[in-house]
This record gives sequence, structure tokens and C-alpha cells, in this order.
Amino acid sequence: MESNLVDIIKAYPYLFANVLSILILLTAGRIFLSRQQWRVMILSGLLNAPCFPFLIFLEREYWSPIRLGGWMLGIEDVFCSFWVAVLGWFVVALLLHNQIVLNKQLRISWYRYRVVGGISAILFLLWYALKFSGMGSLILACGIVAALLLIRNKQAWPLFITGIFLYPVLYVVLLKFFFWIWPDFVKQWNPLSFWGTTTFLGVPRGEIVWAFVFGAYWPLLMTYVFDVRFSLFRLTENTTYRAEITE
Repeated sequence: MESNLVDIIKAYPYLFANVLSILILLTAGRIFLSRQQWRVMILSGLLNAPCFPFLIFLEREYWSPIRLGGWMLGIEDVFCSFWVAVLGWFVVALLLHNQIVLNKQLRISWYRYRVVGGISAILFLLWYALKFSGMGSLILACGIVAALLLIRNKQAWPLFITGIFLYPVLYVVLLKFFFWIWPDFVKQWNPLSFWGTTTFLGVPRGEIVWAFVFGAYWPLLMTYVFDVRFSLFRLTENTTYRAEITE
């Protein structure tokens, strides 16, 4: 029985790397963040989880991860979309929690979420229709929207800087950790593609570039969706905030 479980874990690194990532981040968030920031971090992941179908555009061209059932999309992709967004808010909340001001009645603006999400999707599909690769289209779409969000809210520049530099560091560290656990996992990327080529860090080029862009894009999007404010002053320890979802 134990041998069978070990074999399953070895056979499905994409699944178990995602599960391990979620466990690590939720635990770290609960330890290092306030309860309110931890809740926002989880909401951030839930808001990105529905985007998992776009990962099908990366299939074969960029990578071919082994999934349960051998499908082109699976629960692994939902988990992946969740935790990469969780990490996005974790890094900015970890360093900027004293400057990020959450309203007592923090609301999700579904209108803003749909508009920016729709623009991101349209830009992605436009670049893809112009014969850009799936990963290239994703990087371009997220980069353009991140720039627009920063122009709209210049106060968010500390969040932009933190995300664009700290996110790729933690992301690459996690990938290296997974490649250490599953040495053959990196072979599930396409080494013949430009973005799938492994760099000197032992990580595919696309993962590194995407991490820089997404590290800026997602926190800026969440700031817009949650209408987050920024303060140059340290918040008092007894200040409390509450996060909730409203329509």
C-alpha cells in the first residue's frame, strides 16, 4: 500500500507539487499575515482559479504535464491557478501589510473583475490569433494590463515593485524545490520551444519571465478589484479589518 502511494506521488508531480504549494502557502500565510490579509490571500486565489481553462493554450507547445486520467486539463490546473494567485498576494502582504489599507467592509467589485478579466482574455486571444505562442500571449496580455492598472493607480507603485521582484524569487525557489523532489518533472516542459528552454537556473525560461509579469499583474488587479488604499503611515496593532464577498 505504501509502495503504491509512493509510486503515485512519483508519477504525478504536477498534481502533488500543486497540492504541496497550496499547503505551504496557506500555512505560511496563517503564520506571517494577519487574519484579514490571509483571507484576502485566499480570495485572491479563488478569483484566479476559474482562469484555468486558458492553460490549454500552453499544452504541448510549451509543456505537457502528466495529469490524472491523461486529460489536457484537470484538477491540477485549478490548483495551479489558485496557488499562483495566492502567492501573488502573499508576497505583497508580507512586505507591505503596514501600508495596505483594507476597508472594514472590503467588497469585491465584480464589475471591475469582469472588465479587467475580460480585457486580459481578449488581449490574450488577440495575441494568440496573431500567431504568438500561448506563453508569449499570456505574458504580453498580463504585462499590458499591469501597465494600465499602474497608470490608473500610481500610488500602487510599491506593490508593483514588490511583486515584480519578490514574486519571481519565491516562485523559482518553489520550482527548484519541486525539481529536487521530482528530478524528471522539468522534462514535462518542451525543450524545443523558446519558452520551454531551461535556463542556467535550471528552470524553463517561460516560468521565469511569466513570474516577473504575473507578480506585478495579479496584485495590481486585486488592488483594483478590492479597491485597496495605501498609507505611508504604520497602522496601529489594534486596527482590524474584515473581508467579505458581495455581489
